[in-house]
Amino acid sequence: MPSTGYDRMAAKEYAEKYALSPNLKDYPYYKSDDCTNFVSQVLKAGGMQEIGSQWDNFNSWFCRTKYEKELKKVAITWRAARYFMRHWGNEDGMGDNRAYGFYRITPEEAISNFLTIYNNFDVGDVIQYGNPLPYHTQVIHNKVFNPFMGQYDFFVAQHTVNRLNVSLYGYILKLLGKDNIYIYLYKL
Repeated sequence: MPSTGYDRMAAKEYAEKYALSPNLKDYPYYKSDDCTNFVSQVLKAGGMQEIGSQWDNFNSWFCRTKYEKELKKVAITWRAARYFMRHWGNEDGMGDNRAYGFYRITPEEAISNFLTIYNNFDVGDVIQYGNPLPYHTQVIHNKVFNPFMGQYDFFVAQHTVNRLNVSLYGYILKLLGKDNIYIYLYKL
């Protein structure tokens, strides 16, 4: 069963409000590497509780500043894709597995099983991409029929290249045939 107390609509609203224009009032903004920081903000807006106090501990997940240079006030698991995985999922046996479910698949498996993924994931769940370690993080903010793809689809929001309404199916199609690319799915 997904995380209790996670308000997916609050997460959706936050993602849609701040995907294109970062929330500089409350959080730091890492212009060239902000994707995981943004997704962490979305999770917090949805009610996920910050924990821990050591910025370099994988059990910690928090942000206690709005200034990008105060790195020790932002847990590495909050702002770095690889370490987000170690907190919310699992990296080769190292991880807190805080997410209800954590899955690693190839782009080919994702496309072949897209309807199953669509039926099992929802707004507020997280997607990462890696080779094999994660390098990019996105959050699902909508799931509807996509007339351009002719099928049901997720739409994701992201930072670094600040975007909203990105077709997940279309994004994954561009990854087909690339060696050592994995997709990590987090069910919250």
